[in-house]
Amino acid sequence: MIGFVQLLDRRDAGRPGHVRPEGEEAELGYMFLPQVWGHGYAAEACAAALDWFTGVLPDEPVVLCTQTANGRAMRLAARLGFTEVALFEEYGADQWFGVWSSAMPAGHSA
Repeated sequence: MIGFVQLLDRRDAGRPGHVRPEGEEAELGYMFLPQVWGHGYAAEACAAALDWFTGVLPDEPVVLCTQTANGRAMRLAARLGFTEVALFEEYGADQWFGVWSSAMPAGHSA
């Protein structure tokens, strides 16, 4: 196993960063071994997960949160079509919070 992608977890309503007042949006999460960074596996796997999600819940927003210091994650979010909603501090670090819409296919930026 070189990593994982998860999409069906719901963002806890008590955490900062939401696009709906009640929270509980589907949140994209992923982790890959450093040895495979830069090979496109995360982009391919996340795009496939978002495409699948669109077929299951087509009008549901998907959110993603990453540290602003993580340049690779920020570039991946942009590449997947996530747009910035908020910046805030959580876990002692500055966080970037974005949302993805099924109106734009995964892996295609505006």
